[in-house]
Amino acid sequence: MEGAWLKDLRAIARRMREALLEFFEEVPVPRSASEAKEMEEEADNVACRNLLEGLEETGRPCVLVCEDLGIREFGSRGEEKPFLAVDPLDGTRNFTRKLRIASISMAVCDGPNLRHLKEALVLDIFTGREFWAIRGQGAFSDGHEIRASGTKDLSEALVSVDQSGSRELGWVSEVVRRVDATRQLGSASMELCLVASGVLDASVDLRNKLRTTDVAAGFLITVEAGALIWLHGSSDPAGALKPDEKVSFIVASRGIFDSLLQILKPYIPEGVLLPGGWQTA
Repeated sequence: MEGAWLKDLRAIARRMREALLEFFEEVPVPRSASEAKEMEEEADNVACRNLLEGLEETGRPCVLVCEDLGIREFGSRGEEKPFLAVDPLDGTRNFTRKLRIASISMAVCDGPNLRHLKEALVLDIFTGREFWAIRGQGAFSDGHEIRASGTKDLSEALVSVDQSGSRELGWVSEVVRRVDATRQLGSASMELCLVASGVLDASVDLRNKLRTTDVAAGFLITVEAGALIWLHGSSDPAGALKPDEKVSFIVASRGIFDSLLQILKPYIPEGVLLPGGWQTA
């Protein structure tokens, strides 16, 4: 199954992965926070340089939205173009600390926010495993369709929770004491793909720190795998495709979504259920 963009997304992501793995093998484990920061910047630069070169080679007209590169337009002026939301290295800190959990996240949207997700690809940098989805056609990994878990009891759920730098831990406490176990992997797109695969039952992040570029691809993949999403963007409830747009979200399999939403209601704005498994503030 191929979408209009999927072949090119795959080629660009593989190019980026190859360059990142070469960099990974060349650099040592950082010995200080300042050294780690420098290596993170170098790794991001490697990923971004190969992203731009890959896009130039495809000749695809698009509006690139990227935290590190800002907004860049490819193609003729005045030409109608899709948005391409990219996180070139999701899990930069993991990557430079030699923790092998990091990914490349790419999503095509035919409108200015996350309601318009059309195609998505997430590539696990270290294993080479691909996750992808095309709107209305399901989610896949390595040639097989994937589905969110069938867990129905919150007390049996395995949930990823990112609490890094959070000033409000009430919502974290509610999740931790209601579920069976929690994890924090440091790569949002990978965690979302694990929800889509049924490995994790849910992923929760109410810090309003992650960007739309971090989660765009993972969101489409989880929805197409049958999960549900509550989303709140900082400027657009549906998450504007801007480099500085921040989001909070609850992503969960259908069996536990309502229960999770209920216990977290004191910490989130009210929302309205949208078609396709979305709920937005």
